[in-house]
Amino acid sequence: MLKFIKERIQDYNANFFINEIVSASKNLGILEAKITAYKFNSILIPILHTKEALSSMYIEGTQATISDVYENTVMPKESDAAMMREVNNHTKALIFGAEHLRVDNFSHSFICKLHKIMLDGILASSKYLGKYKTVDNRIENSVGTVVFVPPSHLETKKYMTELIEFMNNSSDGIPPLIKAGIIHSQFESIHPFFDGNGRVGRLLVSLYLFKAKVINFPFFYISEAISQDKSVYYNMLTKSRQDTYDEWLKYFLKKICVQTATHIGYIDSLNDLYEETKKSVQKCINSPKYDAIIECLFTQPILTANYLEEKLSISHGQAVRYLNTLCEKGILLGDDRKRGRKFYFGALMDLAGRI
Repeated sequence: MLKFIKERIQDYNANFFINEIVSASKNLGILEAKITAYKFNSILIPILHTKEALSSMYIEGTQATISDVYENTVMPKESDAAMMREVNNHTKALIFGAEHLRVDNFSHSFICKLHKIMLDGILASSKYLGKYKTVDNRIENSVGTVVFVPPSHLETKKYMTELIEFMNNSSDGIPPLIKAGIIHSQFESIHPFFDGNGRVGRLLVSLYLFKAKVINFPFFYISEAISQDKSVYYNMLTKSRQDTYDEWLKYFLKKICVQTATHIGYIDSLNDLYEETKKSVQKCINSPKYDAIIECLFTQPILTANYLEEKLSISHGQAVRYLNTLCEKGILLGDDRKRGRKFYFGALMDLAGRI
């Protein structure tokens, strides 16, 4: 039977993961400073949102790449509709969550609304959307063995009430990074929804750190680091229910260190690429649309003439000339089609794929 947090509030030894919490705090501080100073958040944040959505989907068994998303933006395919819906839902839920938490606290209605936004059009039945489970569920491993039976649906609200009070309590003296790990473990253990618990639970990590003012923007995501060894992630969650929180929190904090280091390196590389590309484009395109062209390259690195025509409010012929010029200079790579030709900003796509 799952214990309440109040029964486990001292169920960890901070000395066991002292190095990890110091490193995680330091890295988050560096990342926060870089995000704050970064000039091109209209470019950076959407890429991070998309990458987090894809990583979270991967943990749940949906495999898609950031290239798939860019391809679908310029040439939508019906076969990719479900994938795009999941990505867009994830971003909508994050934006809604951040706007809500700027002025209000965590609540039952708020968490249910996150679920509704996140799973809209994805769950097979809408009767489960944005509502706590009405039947009991269980947690199974990859081969179908039951590893944990969450609290009954009749007890869900009682457990969630305690968790929400814990999330809203800023005076308990528990460091926010430790609380974030405990919150995630408890939420996944309660498993309050019929489906979508993993997606919502991982989103809550970022939203809690934002609400706790550990980060000033809801930009930090952990799914990519977890997706690298998701079987270990599930095993550690199971261990957190059976033993102390120590092993789980050590793992959780290590993942924060991994993810922050990745994002720090990515921002530095993106900045270098931006400055290099800006100089290259400036040499070959003399136009008042110059800045808008650069933004298009960095927000949508797979382009068509139709897309550029619409975004820049220019003629189709002018869009073609711009793209051909960038292709001739080696900034873009075009495919071999005569109609509906696509142009690829390979340098950014390679970088985005390494996030």
